[in-house]
Amino acid sequence: MERREIAEICEAEVLASASRLFTADKEALKLFPDYEGSANLVYAYELQDKPFILRISFRPDRTASQIQAEIHFLNYLAENGVRIAKPVPSQGGKYLETIQAAGISFHIASFVRGKGMRVPDNDYRYRDEAPIEEYFQNWGRVLGQMHARAKTYEPPGEDLKRPDWFELHTPEELITTRVPERLPLLRERLLSLFKELRSLERDQDSFGLIHGDFNDGNFTVDYANGEITVFDFDDCCYFWFVSELASAWEGGVGRIMFAELEKRRSFMDYYMEQVMEGYSRENTLDTGWLILMPLFLKVVQAEELFHFIQYIDTPDEELQARINYLIACLEEDIPYLGFFDSIYSPKRPFML
Repeated sequence: MERREIAEICEAEVLASASRLFTADKEALKLFPDYEGSANLVYAYELQDKPFILRISFRPDRTASQIQAEIHFLNYLAENGVRIAKPVPSQGGKYLETIQAAGISFHIASFVRGKGMRVPDNDYRYRDEAPIEEYFQNWGRVLGQMHARAKTYEPPGEDLKRPDWFELHTPEELITTRVPERLPLLRERLLSLFKELRSLERDQDSFGLIHGDFNDGNFTVDYANGEITVFDFDDCCYFWFVSELASAWEGGVGRIMFAELEKRRSFMDYYMEQVMEGYSRENTLDTGWLILMPLFLKVVQAEELFHFIQYIDTPDEELQARINYLIACLEEDIPYLGFFDSIYSPKRPFML
């Protein structure tokens, strides 16, 4: 069933009851715009002049037990000083309510909306009275906080435990089902990548429950003081902490992607110094893991490829250029997203 049809069922058969459960005014709910691959229907509402989010999950891979495990982790983070969009209970005292309609389980949860706004929604402008370094350091700091708390986090039981990254993303299956057989070298490189990943050590100091999609689209900034509030944990999973530092690295490229090589190198070095300064205030990660940053940046590219490769035979030239760039980087083992390689052009970023 298409997302549009599911949204129509939700509007007709679910939304009124969901609103009552969380004391929201149905007529005042504001649906956030869809994006491709979105796992939820997300609405904004207010209660006693305070902003909240109503999230309705409908995909079969977003089970009630997984969402309950997510909420348990969120409450743990909040209780231990991490600024996250806190879950709020329904009128019945539950953090998760489920409504059945048209054979679909609609799982409803509500969260306090973080203060401020996302920096991308402000054209990437940070607060005027503060240096941009504050933003970069706070980005690293909240990552460090989450990773430090993950080291001591205990799920309530095996039946309420988030999956690990490999269970959530099934990369070997995606290679088989999505990567065309006419690209044998790409398949080989991807299989080798995930084999290497699976061989890495897992211990409490390097591997734990992470956000899973930590980028500047998933946290708000209070422009009064720079404080970050993190939301959208529904991809949280067990994985290596360094993976989110690789995602942070990727998060910096947009600020310098049109510059020439030496400026790109210089900025990215400085940017990550600032991120790591904030991170190191809250958590310690052995430098041996930081050396593996290029490996986890390949994972970033592989995840992007798994999404876009379904369009490999479409006539969209710009999309084709993006897919071909990803394939070339992975096949030719080009590190750092190709950002420092001759394959990269500041006139056509990340396109071949």
